[in-house]
Amino acid sequence: MKKLLKLLLILTTIFSMFLVGFHVGQEKEKARIPKFQDDQD
Repeated sequence: MKKLLKLLLILTTIFSMFLVGFHVGQEKEKARIPKFQDDQD
């Protein structure tokens, strides 16, 4: 039973680290794209 809980904890940690890394990567990509100003007529 302890092995199962340990495995679930490890998998949850890896998955959460993947999500955090994915989110940070998306923020960096968005920062690289220049923001165009809206045309004001």
